[in-house]
Amino acid sequence: MTPSEGSAQPAVKLREESLRSEWLPRRRTGRSQAMLELEAERLSARVEQLEREKAALEAFAAVAAHELVEPLVMTEAYVAIVTSRLDDDAHVESRRDLATISRAASRMRLLLEAILHDARSNENDLDSRTVDLDAVVADCVDLLRPEMEQRAVRLQLGALPTVQGDEALLTGLVGNLVINALKFSPRTDATIALGASLEGPVWNVWIESDGPTISPADRIRIFEPYQRGNGERRARGAGLGLAICRRIVERHGGRIGVVPADGGGNRFYFTLPA
Repeated sequence: MTPSEGSAQPAVKLREESLRSEWLPRRRTGRSQAMLELEAERLSARVEQLEREKAALEAFAAVAAHELVEPLVMTEAYVAIVTSRLDDDAHVESRRDLATISRAASRMRLLLEAILHDARSNENDLDSRTVDLDAVVADCVDLLRPEMEQRAVRLQLGALPTVQGDEALLTGLVGNLVINALKFSPRTDATIALGASLEGPVWNVWIESDGPTISPADRIRIFEPYQRGNGERRARGAGLGLAICRRIVERHGGRIGVVPADGGGNRFYFTLPA
Protein backbone atom coordinates (compact mmCIF):
# COMPACT_ATOMS: atom_id res chain seq x y z
CA MET A 1 0.00 0.00 0.00
CA THR A 2 1.42 3.37 -1.05
CA PRO A 3 1.29 6.37 1.26
CA SER A 4 -1.22 8.06 -1.00
CA GLU A 5 -3.54 5.00 -0.87
CA GLY A 6 -3.32 4.86 2.92
CA SER A 7 -4.28 8.50 3.31
CA ALA A 8 -7.17 8.25 0.81
CA GLN A 9 -8.97 5.46 2.69
CA PRO A 10 -9.50 7.41 5.94
CA ALA A 11 -10.64 10.41 3.90
CA VAL A 12 -13.24 8.30 2.09
CA LYS A 13 -14.41 6.79 5.38
CA LEU A 14 -14.75 10.17 7.00
CA ARG A 15 -16.73 11.41 4.01
CA GLU A 16 -19.12 8.45 4.25
CA GLU A 17 -19.68 9.07 7.97
CA SER A 18 -20.22 12.75 7.29
CA LEU A 19 -22.82 12.00 4.61
CA ARG A 20 -24.53 9.48 6.90
CA SER A 21 -24.67 11.98 9.79
CA GLU A 22 -26.09 14.65 7.51
CA TRP A 23 -28.69 12.38 5.92
CA LEU A 24 -30.11 10.67 9.03
CA PRO A 25 -31.13 13.83 10.92
CA ARG A 26 -32.77 15.21 7.81
CA ARG A 27 -34.74 12.03 7.42
CA ARG A 28 -35.89 12.15 11.05
CA THR A 29 -36.75 15.84 10.78
CA GLY A 30 -38.77 15.19 7.63
CA ARG A 31 -40.85 12.54 9.39
CA SER A 32 -41.41 14.78 12.44
CA GLN A 33 -42.53 17.65 10.23
CA ALA A 34 -45.04 15.45 8.45
CA MET A 35 -46.40 14.21 11.76
CA LEU A 36 -46.66 17.75 13.09
CA GLU A 37 -48.54 18.88 9.99
CA LEU A 38 -50.93 15.95 10.29
CA GLU A 39 -51.49 16.65 13.97
CA ALA A 40 -52.09 20.33 13.19
CA GLU A 41 -54.72 19.37 10.60
CA ARG A 42 -56.45 17.08 13.09
CA LEU A 43 -56.35 19.76 15.77
CA SER A 44 -57.78 22.37 13.38
CA ALA A 45 -60.62 20.02 12.43
CA ARG A 46 -61.34 19.33 16.10
CA VAL A 47 -61.41 23.05 16.90
CA GLU A 48 -63.88 23.65 14.06
CA GLN A 49 -66.05 20.81 15.33
CA LEU A 50 -66.01 22.20 18.88
CA GLU A 51 -66.92 25.65 17.62
CA ARG A 52 -69.89 24.22 15.71
CA GLU A 53 -71.00 22.28 18.79
CA LYS A 54 -70.59 25.37 20.98
CA ALA A 55 -72.69 27.46 18.59
CA ALA A 56 -75.39 24.78 18.54
CA LEU A 57 -75.44 24.57 22.35
CA GLU A 58 -75.66 28.35 22.69
CA ALA A 59 -78.54 28.46 20.22
CA PHE A 60 -80.33 25.67 22.07
CA ALA A 61 -79.78 27.39 25.43
CA ALA A 62 -81.20 30.64 24.10
CA VAL A 63 -84.31 28.97 22.69
CA ALA A 64 -84.86 26.76 25.74
CA ALA A 65 -84.41 29.62 28.20
CA HIS A 66 -86.76 31.88 26.23
CA GLU A 67 -89.45 29.20 26.02
CA LEU A 68 -89.18 28.52 29.75
CA VAL A 69 -89.13 32.16 30.87
CA GLU A 70 -92.45 33.00 29.23
CA PRO A 71 -94.62 30.55 31.20
CA LEU A 72 -92.87 31.57 34.42
CA VAL A 73 -93.76 35.21 33.80
CA MET A 74 -97.35 34.15 33.17
CA THR A 75 -97.34 32.07 36.36
CA GLU A 76 -96.20 35.04 38.44
CA ALA A 77 -98.82 37.28 36.82
CA TYR A 78 -101.71 34.90 37.44
CA VAL A 79 -100.59 34.23 41.00
CA ALA A 80 -100.73 37.98 41.62
CA ILE A 81 -104.22 38.17 40.09
CA VAL A 82 -105.57 35.28 42.18
CA THR A 83 -103.97 36.68 45.34
CA SER A 84 -105.61 40.06 44.77
CA ARG A 85 -109.05 38.39 44.63
CA LEU A 86 -108.71 36.77 48.05
CA ASP A 87 -110.22 38.45 51.08
CA ASP A 88 -107.78 40.07 53.47
CA ASP A 89 -109.06 38.11 56.46
CA ALA A 90 -109.55 34.77 54.77
CA HIS A 91 -107.65 32.16 52.83
CA VAL A 92 -104.50 32.49 54.92
CA GLU A 93 -103.22 29.11 53.78
CA SER A 94 -104.09 29.88 50.17
CA ARG A 95 -102.15 33.13 50.33
CA ARG A 96 -99.16 31.32 51.78
CA ASP A 97 -99.29 28.64 49.09
CA LEU A 98 -99.57 31.22 46.33
CA ALA A 99 -96.62 33.14 47.77
CA THR A 100 -94.57 29.94 47.68
CA ILE A 101 -95.49 29.37 44.03
CA SER A 102 -94.59 32.95 43.18
CA ARG A 103 -91.18 32.72 44.87
CA ALA A 104 -90.37 29.47 43.11
CA ALA A 105 -91.31 30.96 39.74
CA SER A 106 -89.22 34.07 40.46
CA ARG A 107 -86.20 31.98 41.37
CA MET A 108 -86.42 29.99 38.16
CA ARG A 109 -86.96 33.10 36.07
CA LEU A 110 -83.86 34.72 37.60
CA LEU A 111 -81.75 31.71 36.64
CA LEU A 112 -83.18 31.38 33.14
CA GLU A 113 -82.81 35.07 32.37
CA ALA A 114 -79.12 34.84 33.27
CA ILE A 115 -78.74 31.81 30.97
CA LEU A 116 -80.64 33.56 28.18
CA HIS A 117 -78.57 36.73 28.47
CA ASP A 118 -75.35 34.74 28.49
CA ALA A 119 -76.32 32.63 25.49
CA ARG A 120 -77.17 35.72 23.46
CA SER A 121 -73.85 37.38 24.22
CA ASN A 122 -70.64 36.76 22.35
CA GLU A 123 -67.64 35.64 24.38
CA ASN A 124 -66.28 39.19 24.61
CA ASP A 125 -69.61 41.00 24.34
CA LEU A 126 -70.44 42.10 27.87
CA ASP A 127 -72.88 44.94 28.43
CA SER A 128 -70.47 46.58 30.86
CA ARG A 129 -71.72 49.36 33.09
CA THR A 130 -71.52 50.50 36.71
CA VAL A 131 -73.22 47.95 38.96
CA ASP A 132 -74.00 48.59 42.64
CA LEU A 133 -73.72 45.17 44.29
CA ASP A 134 -75.47 46.51 47.40
CA ALA A 135 -78.55 47.20 45.27
CA VAL A 136 -78.28 43.81 43.57
CA VAL A 137 -78.21 42.02 46.94
CA ALA A 138 -81.10 44.12 48.24
CA ASP A 139 -83.28 43.08 45.29
CA CYS A 140 -82.34 39.44 45.78
CA VAL A 141 -83.09 39.57 49.51
CA ASP A 142 -86.49 41.17 48.85
CA LEU A 143 -87.32 38.26 46.58
CA LEU A 144 -86.31 35.70 49.19
CA ARG A 145 -87.45 37.55 52.31
CA PRO A 146 -90.67 35.52 52.91
CA GLU A 147 -88.73 32.25 53.00
CA MET A 148 -85.99 33.80 55.13
CA GLU A 149 -88.52 35.07 57.64
CA GLN A 150 -90.32 31.73 57.72
CA ARG A 151 -87.03 29.94 58.46
CA ALA A 152 -85.79 32.63 60.86
CA VAL A 153 -82.64 33.24 58.80
CA ARG A 154 -80.26 35.81 60.29
CA LEU A 155 -78.87 37.94 57.47
CA GLN A 156 -75.61 39.84 58.01
CA LEU A 157 -74.85 42.30 55.22
CA GLY A 158 -71.51 44.05 54.96
CA ALA A 159 -70.79 46.89 52.55
CA LEU A 160 -70.43 45.69 48.98
CA PRO A 161 -68.60 47.54 46.21
CA THR A 162 -69.70 49.20 43.01
CA VAL A 163 -68.04 47.42 40.07
CA GLN A 164 -67.94 47.46 36.31
CA GLY A 165 -69.73 44.56 34.69
CA ASP A 166 -72.79 43.17 32.99
CA GLU A 167 -75.65 43.96 35.35
CA ALA A 168 -77.92 41.12 34.20
CA LEU A 169 -75.17 38.52 34.56
CA LEU A 170 -73.94 39.85 37.92
CA THR A 171 -77.53 39.84 39.21
CA GLY A 172 -77.83 36.20 38.20
CA LEU A 173 -74.48 35.46 39.84
CA VAL A 174 -75.35 37.01 43.20
CA GLY A 175 -78.87 35.61 43.12
CA ASN A 176 -77.64 32.08 42.48
CA LEU A 177 -75.07 32.25 45.28
CA VAL A 178 -77.60 33.59 47.81
CA ILE A 179 -80.14 30.96 46.78
CA ASN A 180 -77.45 28.28 47.06
CA ALA A 181 -76.54 29.49 50.56
CA LEU A 182 -80.20 29.44 51.59
CA LYS A 183 -80.78 26.01 50.04
CA PHE A 184 -78.00 24.31 52.00
CA SER A 185 -78.43 26.17 55.29
CA PRO A 186 -80.13 24.59 58.30
CA ARG A 187 -83.90 24.59 58.05
CA THR A 188 -84.21 26.93 61.05
CA ASP A 189 -82.02 29.54 62.75
CA ALA A 190 -79.54 29.72 59.88
CA THR A 191 -77.08 32.57 59.33
CA ILE A 192 -76.09 33.95 55.94
CA ALA A 193 -73.44 36.66 55.72
CA LEU A 194 -72.21 38.71 52.78
CA GLY A 195 -69.19 40.98 52.58
CA ALA A 196 -66.32 42.14 50.43
CA SER A 197 -62.71 43.23 50.72
CA LEU A 198 -60.34 45.02 48.38
CA GLU A 199 -57.32 42.82 47.67
CA GLY A 200 -54.90 44.65 45.41
CA PRO A 201 -56.42 45.05 41.94
CA VAL A 202 -59.57 43.00 42.67
CA TRP A 203 -62.63 42.96 44.90
CA ASN A 204 -63.15 39.70 46.78
CA VAL A 205 -66.89 39.26 47.37
CA TRP A 206 -67.97 36.43 49.65
CA ILE A 207 -71.14 34.73 50.90
CA GLU A 208 -71.04 32.54 53.99
CA SER A 209 -73.59 30.04 55.25
CA ASP A 210 -73.53 27.59 58.12
CA GLY A 211 -74.54 24.47 56.24
CA PRO A 212 -72.46 21.27 55.94
CA THR A 213 -68.83 21.98 55.07
CA ILE A 214 -67.93 20.96 51.52
CA SER A 215 -65.13 18.40 51.38
CA PRO A 216 -61.79 19.31 49.73
CA ALA A 217 -62.43 16.76 46.98
CA ASP A 218 -65.67 18.52 46.01
CA ARG A 219 -64.53 22.15 46.09
CA ILE A 220 -63.59 22.17 42.41
CA ARG A 221 -66.00 19.56 41.10
CA ILE A 222 -69.16 21.36 42.24
CA PHE A 223 -68.50 24.15 39.74
CA GLU A 224 -68.82 21.69 36.86
CA PRO A 225 -72.25 21.23 35.20
CA TYR A 226 -74.55 18.64 36.81
CA GLN A 227 -72.17 18.05 39.72
CA ARG A 228 -72.96 18.11 43.44
CA GLY A 229 -71.05 17.64 46.64
CA ASN A 230 -71.37 14.33 48.43
CA GLY A 231 -73.74 15.86 50.98
CA GLU A 232 -76.03 17.42 48.37
CA ARG A 233 -77.49 14.38 46.68
CA ARG A 234 -81.02 15.04 47.91
CA ALA A 235 -81.01 18.74 47.13
CA ARG A 236 -83.40 20.00 44.49
CA GLY A 237 -82.15 21.33 41.19
CA ALA A 238 -80.14 20.18 38.20
CA GLY A 239 -76.71 21.11 39.51
CA LEU A 240 -76.25 23.97 37.04
CA GLY A 241 -76.31 27.00 39.34
CA LEU A 242 -72.65 27.00 40.36
CA ALA A 243 -71.46 26.14 36.85
CA ILE A 244 -73.33 29.19 35.57
CA CYS A 245 -71.77 31.28 38.35
CA ARG A 246 -68.29 30.17 37.32
CA ARG A 247 -68.90 31.07 33.68
CA ILE A 248 -70.21 34.53 34.61
CA VAL A 249 -67.24 35.25 36.87
CA GLU A 250 -64.69 34.04 34.32
CA ARG A 251 -66.26 36.18 31.62
CA HIS A 252 -65.67 39.16 33.89
CA GLY A 253 -62.01 38.24 34.31
CA GLY A 254 -62.38 36.90 37.85
CA ARG A 255 -62.29 33.58 39.63
CA ILE A 256 -64.68 31.75 41.94
CA GLY A 257 -64.20 29.16 44.66
CA VAL A 258 -65.26 27.90 48.05
CA VAL A 259 -63.38 27.48 51.32
CA PRO A 260 -64.47 26.51 54.85
CA ALA A 261 -65.89 29.42 56.84
CA ASP A 262 -64.12 30.33 60.07
CA GLY A 263 -67.08 29.42 62.26
CA GLY A 264 -68.10 26.35 60.29
CA GLY A 265 -69.99 26.04 57.06
CA ASN A 266 -68.77 27.41 53.75
CA ARG A 267 -67.56 30.66 52.24
CA PHE A 268 -68.21 31.02 48.52
CA TYR A 269 -66.22 33.85 47.00
CA PHE A 270 -65.66 35.47 43.63
CA THR A 271 -63.34 38.19 42.45
CA LEU A 272 -63.98 41.11 40.11
CA PRO A 273 -61.59 43.77 38.85
CA ALA A 274 -61.57 46.83 41.11
